[in-house]
Amino acid sequence: MTKTMQLNQRTMLVNFSVSQWTARRLDRKVTADVAVQNKASQDAGRYNKLLVAAESLKTIQKAVNAARTYHYANTLPWCDNGARILPSAHYVEYSGNMRKHRQVFEQAVKDFIGSYPQLRADAVARLGDMYKPDDYPTVQDIENRFGWRVEVMPLPDGSDFRVDLADDIVAKLQRKITDRTTAATHAAMRDLWNRLSTAVKHMADKLQNADAVFRDSLVTNLCDLVALLPKLNITNDPELERTRRDIEALLCTHAPTTLREDKDTRTEVAKNADEILQAMGAYMGSV
Repeated sequence: MTKTMQLNQRTMLVNFSVSQWTARRLDRKVTADVAVQNKASQDAGRYNKLLVAAESLKTIQKAVNAARTYHYANTLPWCDNGARILPSAHYVEYSGNMRKHRQVFEQAVKDFIGSYPQLRADAVARLGDMYKPDDYPTVQDIENRFGWRVEVMPLPDGSDFRVDLADDIVAKLQRKITDRTTAATHAAMRDLWNRLSTAVKHMADKLQNADAVFRDSLVTNLCDLVALLPKLNITNDPELERTRRDIEALLCTHAPTTLREDKDTRTEVAKNADEILQAMGAYMGSV
């Protein structure tokens, strides 16, 4: 059984997308007026008015940003069509957390829909002469502008590609699929190494500067990534696992408060971080 086939059995592709109402509308009259007032050409710019107060959409955007952050942190890159690699072993936890994010998103949308009539009424004074009733969709239309989708698909497998063509053509297409999967897998693992390297470098830089102030997230973000790595190590890279264990043992054993208050511990951890970073650099050149 090939490595690609094994990967196909251990992983899947997941595509996460959200649609939102932007609450923006091009005002052609104002755009034209601004161009005339500034002696500019009519294509010099565009004036997009915000139909409702920006604050009213912040809760929805915050929910979307949190979901996207989680999605990207818990998956690996795959080609360029929006789909990302999700290890099968992580599917249940990922799905459960994405459902929680969806509930937050849908509640935020529900709250916004409930306040929409008032927001529209408030816009009369807020927009002044720019207010146009026809700019505003109905409540039902607004509801339809918001959407959430998590789509799961199998990872492409060249050996399972079947089509009614000449054998040599089929073999060529199978090789293309396999090569693409192999290249995408390498890119995904490089992404994982880069994530880890960035987090370790951030810690090393901060701790080496005795006067540098840092948040707890300097430590917690790195340790959260270290805890997640076994689920994202889709090729079971032994070097990545060894590095992860070193980081866990040497960089994730002290509380942020200790690193702030204990100079000797801070110096030691900074030295360990730098040594791990150098070792990673030597290895990453071949990944």
